[in-house]
Amino acid sequence: MTTTERISPPLRLLRLGRVLLRLREERGLTGDQVCAKTGWSPSTLSRLERGKTVHVLPGDIHVLLNIYAAEQSVRDECIKLAISARATPYWAEHKRALGGLLDYVAYETEADTIRSWQPQVIPGLLQTEAYARTVLEAGGVDIDESLVRLRVRARIARQWIIHCAEPAQLQAVISEEALRRQVGGKTVMRAQLDHLLSEIKLPHISIRVLASSVTAHPGMDGGFVLLTLPGMEETLHLEVGADGILDQGPRASHFQRRYTAIQELAMEPGPSAALIGRIREEMA
Repeated sequence: MTTTERISPPLRLLRLGRVLLRLREERGLTGDQVCAKTGWSPSTLSRLERGKTVHVLPGDIHVLLNIYAAEQSVRDECIKLAISARATPYWAEHKRALGGLLDYVAYETEADTIRSWQPQVIPGLLQTEAYARTVLEAGGVDIDESLVRLRVRARIARQWIIHCAEPAQLQAVISEEALRRQVGGKTVMRAQLDHLLSEIKLPHISIRVLASSVTAHPGMDGGFVLLTLPGMEETLHLEVGADGILDQGPRASHFQRRYTAIQELAMEPGPSAALIGRIREEMA
């Protein structure tokens, strides 16, 4: 059964592994010493600590927690992570369509805050179905129509994370050029702009426009997304190639500063909404 919570099993496994690794190191135990106590192979323990185990049994976690004499609060955390790692995420039925984007979606699913800069198109989480189809058809030179349909469904399904009971905070900066580009024609674009004007009213969604009057700026190299997740490093999704790349550490920190600079150059949400409305009227 698909979970109604924003749960990403790969991330739950990663968090569980980090807690177990920390416990082992705090107890001063080597991997070999733990394996001697459990009868596991070193590779089994290594996969578990790296979050690479496909199936985690709560009983196995109890064994490790007993060896580490873990406190009850830590035990509860680990068992909760182990159980939730076996849930079926909302995106399970869209795996084929997501392809190389699956790793990104795994992080996106549990993000507290999503910060997006888009110089060319409307962010995927804010696209209408017709707009998304046009964008995917334009980029899918070697993709058949059936796969395009699947990818459109997957893109729209991803929007659940900003419309569920406990949605992610979305901060989007969009270039004025992207708003004026008539993707799919005037009818499609008017509906897309109407959708933005509706979404911007939600308290957890912020949309700012970088006006075309802004000349050189830090976002000229292309779009990117920053994901803030509880208890994890800031995660960068850099749009390179069809699926982009995920990164953490120094480069993510650099793009945080870059996003802040872009956001400061952009219009405030109120004036941004007004500009979107004017552009929409111009397409009547």
